[in-house]
Amino acid sequence: MADDYYRILGVARDAPPAEIKKAFRRLARETHPDANPGDPAAEERFRRAAEAYEVLSDTEKRARYDRGDLDLAGLFQGVGIEDLLRSVFGEGGAFGGSFFGGGGRGGGRARGRDIRVLLTLDLEEAAFGAAKTVRFRAAAPCRECSGSGARPGTGPVACGNCAGSGQVRTARQSFLGSVMTLAPCRTCGGSGSLITAPCRGCRGSGAVEAEKEARVEVPQGVDGGNRIRLDGEGEAGLRGAPPGDLFVELAVKPHELFVRRGNDLVYELEIGIAAAALGTRVEAPLLGGGSERVEIPAGTGHGDVIRLKGRGAGRLGRRGRGDLLLLVGIDVPSRLSRAERRCLRRYAEMRGEDVL
Repeated sequence: MADDYYRILGVARDAPPAEIKKAFRRLARETHPDANPGDPAAEERFRRAAEAYEVLSDTEKRARYDRGDLDLAGLFQGVGIEDLLRSVFGEGGAFGGSFFGGGGRGGGRARGRDIRVLLTLDLEEAAFGAAKTVRFRAAAPCRECSGSGARPGTGPVACGNCAGSGQVRTARQSFLGSVMTLAPCRTCGGSGSLITAPCRGCRGSGAVEAEKEARVEVPQGVDGGNRIRLDGEGEAGLRGAPPGDLFVELAVKPHELFVRRGNDLVYELEIGIAAAALGTRVEAPLLGGGSERVEIPAGTGHGDVIRLKGRGAGRLGRRGRGDLLLLVGIDVPSRLSRAERRCLRRYAEMRGEDVL
């Protein structure tokens, strides 16, 4: 279940933007890792508050979130928090150093890069969900050194500058008062160790480029532009650092029969003049295969819509499906036989219609 962003920030659902911004300021001061060094729970609370603020401070995102049609999967990527802080606290932020490199993150190791791949789906896969596999090239742990970066038979040695912690402590003043900040050690690059005999296969980095693949569970109801986040499936970090994440951007191919409108599907159904006037029964195709027998009532006009409940696309994050909308078109013949012309002229005379 998705987080309640209003509850996270402690505001009412009708809270004005100024109140939302004020609430985030308060939470950011309380939970930022600079104020809570070595506390991973504080970092997580800060992330959740930042995610809530990112959505609720944006008018369009907030409106879509309130309607329940904002895709939250992978919305917050773990990047761009510095920009977010500048928007709240002004240029330079309130905390100085980077959230991801400077304060309380521990180790300072070079986390692997996030990877983005495009996955194109059929309409059926987007509507009903599917298990897919994506393949891409990215840095993977070096097999020769098992990701350590050190030549086999050797190993990293502890950095003397930071005593193997990967971080150095500095005291500085902020609006919180005197704050002890942890910064990556410049000598070892934040890894806490030094490679004296680099691995020949990866030249000491612990990672080499390789073909990778990941299994993606596509939920029902996704649409083009949605994104799925797979934690830890991105590029390998250097010398055993945490991997990045994989972001799967979704695209949906057009369908030859159906057009999608949100959770509903539209199918253009053509019937003849007599069928429209007198009524008929037709076999309407269904997405995914099969058909359903549908009664077209007498007097159906061009542009009328017949709705088949629960025959549309699945609802993202919810149970059930949308509807199938049969958009009726009247097929007017362009060529008529003599017998057909006589019948239509007789019909026009009975209706009092003036025809050529």
